Amino acid sequence: MRHRVGARGPEVLDASTALDAWVKAVTLEQVAAFPGHTPGRMRAYWRSRRLFGALVPVVTPHLGVDVRPLDVPVDGDVVRGYLVTPTDGGPRPVVLVTNGLEGTVQELLLPLLRYRHSGLATFVMEMPGSYAYGQPMSPASEDVYRAVVDHLVRDPRVDGSRLGVVGVSFGGYWAARLAAAEPRLTCAVACGAPTHRTFLPGNAVGLPQVILEALKAVTGSRALLTMSHRLRALSLRRRYGDARVPLLVVNGDHDTLLSTQDSVDLAAQAPGATLLLYPDDDHCAMGHYRDWLDASQQWLVRHLAPSDDAPVPVVAD
Repeated sequence: MRHRVGARGPEVLDASTALDAWVKAVTLEQVAAFPGHTPGRMRAYWRSRRLFGALVPVVTPHLGVDVRPLDVPVDGDVVRGYLVTPTDGGPRPVVLVTNGLEGTVQELLLPLLRYRHSGLATFVMEMPGSYAYGQPMSPASEDVYRAVVDHLVRDPRVDGSRLGVVGVSFGGYWAARLAAAEPRLTCAVACGAPTHRTFLPGNAVGLPQVILEALKAVTGSRALLTMSHRLRALSLRRRYGDARVPLLVVNGDHDTLLSTQDSVDLAAQAPGATLLLYPDDDHCAMGHYRDWLDASQQWLVRHLAPSDDAPVPVVAD
């Protein structure tokens, strides 16, 4: 317990208040960083990362999991993520989790700690092209994810034969792409994934300017026309049928940012796909965020953990 001096004299600053203030600082710096790629926003990004990095070793020893930073060098770039593993033995099935346009590892990892008793290991990473990466996002970014998979399957803390991936927004694109391209994958969850229609000419009309600027930065484009060409090169329309692993496709039924129809088409044409479409909800079904997180975690446990490995309950308070 610490003390601080306020306008009315000394005040007690208990651990809970301090933790709340620390998480708020992480969040505020994260908000200040979006959408990145300017000196001031990058400084805010690194402040958020440093604050989060200092928080992790203080909090996680009390949660029954080991949370450690893990850097994976890839062709001159570095994937800077966190690997979360149960402390009661292993190796465990592992889920690679990746977010979308200028998302951060801290915004992904904090909600996922709620599922720390699922029996699964989790590796959380940011999407190529975002923030700390030197190379823009492109079809070649598939090699970045493949290098991460190479690293994970060799890690003694995880069972590389049981590998899942979860992607949110543009990260959902990479989850869908890996479901079609990565033979070591066991299952995948793609939430709010753009896959083809989102990339068609004219779909950028009406997007908020901040999203357009983020898309230009992530794809390494100076002009909207260049950005449009580079996004079209990402289309998965001809690869839906290659996604042979179980695939859970999640979205709101009225995505005003990307295309809901991309989710519908992916689920309809990928042989092992299931569609979870939330009514009256928007991009990534954020109005049902807790619902689809719960559903996806339970789905992952069913596909990655044999019945005698899967502890109950999956969700921790």
